[in-house]
Amino acid sequence: MSENDAHEYGDQLIFSQLLEKHEHIHVPLIQRDYAQGRDDQEEVRNEFLDALHDALTQKDFNKLPLNLDFIYGSVKDTTPSRFQPLDGQQRLTTLFLLHWYLSLLDECHEEFRELCVCNSSSRFGYRVRTSSREFFDELAKFSLEKAQLIQTDCLVTLLQDQPWYYRRWRLDPTVQSALVMLDAIHERFKDGNGLYARLTDKKRPAITFQLLELKNFGLSDDLYIKMNARGKPLTPFETFKARYGKLLKDQLPNETRDLDGNHFSFDEYFAKSIDTRWSDFFWEFRDRNTHTFDHAVMNLVRVVILITRSCEEDIAELRKHTLKDGYHFFHSRGWLDGPFSKTLIDLLDVWSNWSNSFSPILPDDKYFKEEKVLEKILNEPTSLRYEDLLQIAAYIQFLVEYKGNLNQEVFQEWMRVVFNLSVNTEYNRTSDFQRSLSSIKDLEPHMETILKHLADPETDVNSIRFFGLQVEEEKLKAVLLLRDKNWRELIDEAELHGYFQGQIGFLFQFAGVEEATTVTAKKTQGFQAQFKYYLKKANDMFDDSGLRSLTDFRWERALLSLGSYMLDYRGNKSFLINEKSQPYSWKRLLRNSSDESSTQPKVLKNLWDSLNDASDINEQLDDIIANQSGLEAWRTALIDDPLAISYCEKRMIRLDDTPNGSVYLLKKIRIDGAYAELFSYCFYKDVVEPMYEKGGFQVFRPAYSESSTTDMDPSIQLHFEIEDQEKMLSLEHLNGEYRFSISDAGLRDNLVSLLQEIGFTEAENKFQKNYPRDSIEDKISELDEKLARLLS
Repeated sequence: MSENDAHEYGDQLIFSQLLEKHEHIHVPLIQRDYAQGRDDQEEVRNEFLDALHDALTQKDFNKLPLNLDFIYGSVKDTTPSRFQPLDGQQRLTTLFLLHWYLSLLDECHEEFRELCVCNSSSRFGYRVRTSSREFFDELAKFSLEKAQLIQTDCLVTLLQDQPWYYRRWRLDPTVQSALVMLDAIHERFKDGNGLYARLTDKKRPAITFQLLELKNFGLSDDLYIKMNARGKPLTPFETFKARYGKLLKDQLPNETRDLDGNHFSFDEYFAKSIDTRWSDFFWEFRDRNTHTFDHAVMNLVRVVILITRSCEEDIAELRKHTLKDGYHFFHSRGWLDGPFSKTLIDLLDVWSNWSNSFSPILPDDKYFKEEKVLEKILNEPTSLRYEDLLQIAAYIQFLVEYKGNLNQEVFQEWMRVVFNLSVNTEYNRTSDFQRSLSSIKDLEPHMETILKHLADPETDVNSIRFFGLQVEEEKLKAVLLLRDKNWRELIDEAELHGYFQGQIGFLFQFAGVEEATTVTAKKTQGFQAQFKYYLKKANDMFDDSGLRSLTDFRWERALLSLGSYMLDYRGNKSFLINEKSQPYSWKRLLRNSSDESSTQPKVLKNLWDSLNDASDINEQLDDIIANQSGLEAWRTALIDDPLAISYCEKRMIRLDDTPNGSVYLLKKIRIDGAYAELFSYCFYKDVVEPMYEKGGFQVFRPAYSESSTTDMDPSIQLHFEIEDQEKMLSLEHLNGEYRFSISDAGLRDNLVSLLQEIGFTEAENKFQKNYPRDSIEDKISELDEKLARLLS
């Protein structure tokens, strides 16, 4: 490009001056559609409008103008002249829309028309397609009262209701993008006053750009395309980096940092570090396809914001999967504050100073898997659970507090305590998490001496807002660990069990260590021996996933032989499951066993006290099961018949409240799912079905009928044929007895006579007869035999 081709290189103009230079601004056919109103451009759109608004409302003229950089374009020496933007069409379009809106807001639309309308056409417009040109022509001429403008909630709807607005324009992406931008302008500027005058002020301009005119350059379509493809839109991270650096200058004006022997303000330090040392650190976490790490940095920003919040609503919003990342979104909510800034910068300093690539800082990953957690932070922040976030908060809090002066063992102790507290506290609501997060921050002064703090009698355990029993347990552990070093190995082994995960209060309870005051030097060895004994039993019964599975539900049946260990849940009783988060899990039973106030019988301890290491565990459990006596009928039935437990897919039963009431085996959790009745089901599986399979019935074809409604109880059905009629006797268990019943509809006289002969009575359209539970097997055989004789 020669000097003659470039005209007035570097001219600094405002939008109205560009219209004074050229009669028309036409976005040429080859250019792309207006894009700043697209859905995926929300961050860019909001950033740009914020910058424009800040410039128009800035009182310090020394900070103005806001320069929008270069606008390139070709000038057609026609009469009148036309300027065709090559680069800058997006900025120019937004400026045009802003001029139109502010002219209405300040009730000076005639000034706008004089500037932007000529011969009923807009002097600024698109030639990309006809509908775009038509829209800008109509919009430029359209006016409405300020009151109507201010009162409308949706400017787009108002415009679309105008008679000049064509429905076919909904297919034009430029028009639709312009409408979205107008709504955004309305939201951002509707409270403004006198801004149109500021926008068009030539003496003290608020918003300018540098104009580069390419006169008679004769740009071909190919060259337009190549030049327009040279740049890419700023990513959310690039925008964040630029805007956040400016924010730091005002936010922490007195903060300084040293870098390479030089003093820098906080904003300068951030700018230099983000493109050097910190970038080197993030490089290993880059996207292998694009070789960028922008997404990783923005995910880290989100997590650091979350752990530095104290507002429940903020925390809930930050955990949403749909949350947009970006400076405007974060800044508009006040999240990029001082605590966030110091935490983020200190954290990045520690990580980048430690090594150019991430290296674990803790001595091992027993309590916090640094590399795996960091991968989640940078790639899947919304997958982090509440307990993960609490551990991350504790980890980062320690790092930024002690920076390069880290004692790894002290750090490990801190993370051990936080791990135990966090994984053993239930978080059903954001407020639960918020309380624990606040407690992590409150414990900051005690991180380096966490055991002494917990062991101190003056420490108020209620101020540590995690699950109370677990806090008490950590206090007891702290006392033990500080008094006798031999506790360390025992406690570590127990805590690191994959299922217990730090919750080992039941072992202290079983060993007799109920509270710190009982632990004297004389008793310590005895306590440790007992603790070791019960830890061995716990390992025999539980692996990292939960209960070690034995055939025929031996663990469950042995426990039932010693007491009712089952936990209540929604009117049911549960045999318990391994899923730790459920209130009817083995983990919950272990927790209850450590609670002195719990009414839950210490059945588990009784079982372990009954077992020895010399004999086979299956044989010992079988002996316990075989020797049970004097139990409630329902417990005996479950102990004697493992098939009954197997039926309960969700491990639930329901007991009737009456003394001789029914016991229901549930396939699901609710009674309106499929369910069986305990005694009839066991009788069917243990007696009736085997008898039928061995040919023990002459007439009956038995089946078991589950129920899924409270209107009809489950029952054994005894089908038979008599004189070409299909009939069915129902056998139900009710209040300790069995009831035979058969519908009286269409019964032959000879069958009626037989039923009456053996004592059936007619009631409610049925013939019925009750028998005691202990005689029912004989009665079925007897009834089958009599029916066979009747049919012979």
